[in-house]
Amino acid sequence: MFDQLGSFDEVFGDGGEGGAPHAKPIRCRKPVREWTVFVAANAVVMPIVGLIYASVIAEGLRVLMPVFERKIYKLPIPGAGLARNYDGWDRLDLALVLSLLLFAVGTWLWTRVFIESQGYGTIAQQRLSNPVIFYMAIFVAVVFIGGDAAIFYIGLTTQSASGWTEGPDWVAPGATLIYMCGLAIVGWWHADFRTSSYT
Repeated sequence: MFDQLGSFDEVFGDGGEGGAPHAKPIRCRKPVREWTVFVAANAVVMPIVGLIYASVIAEGLRVLMPVFERKIYKLPIPGAGLARNYDGWDRLDLALVLSLLLFAVGTWLWTRVFIESQGYGTIAQQRLSNPVIFYMAIFVAVVFIGGDAAIFYIGLTTQSASGWTEGPDWVAPGATLIYMCGLAIVGWWHADFRTSSYT
C-alpha cells in the first residue's frame, strides 16, 4: 500500500519531477551558547546604536515636521499626562518615539535585504513568478533606506549648525555614509545569525 508513494526524498526532494522547485533548506537548532552570546551582544550593542540613531533621527524629524515636537504627556491617551511629573519623561516627544520605531524597522529591513540576497528569503523567489510583488518590495526598501539616510543627514546638519564648530563640507555626508554602513552591518550581523542555522 505505501510502496506506491515512494520515499520521502523522491516526493519532497530538490530534484525530480515531484520535488519542490524552491525547497527551503533544513533548519537546525543553535546551541545555547551561541544564543547567549548573540543576546548578550545585542544587549550591549543595540542600545548604543539605537541611542545615537534616535537622537539624530529625532532631530531630523523635528526639523522636517514640527508636529513631531509634541510632548507625549499632551497626547489624548489615558495616563499619558502622568509623564509630566517625572524628570526626563516630561521631555519625551513624538519624534523620539518614532525614531526608535524607525530604528527597529530599519534594522529589520537591512536584515531582510541580506537574507533575501543570500537566497534564503521568500521575496527573491517571487522574482519570476510574481515580479510585481518583487519590484514593489525593492521599491519600498529603497525608499525607506534613502529616506532614512536623508532624515539622518538633516538631523546631523541641524545639530552641527546649532552647536558644533565649523567643519569641512564633507563631514555630514561622510557621517551619513558611515551611519548607513553601520546600520547595514547590524542588519548583516542579524541575517548571518539567522541564516547560519541553515544547512
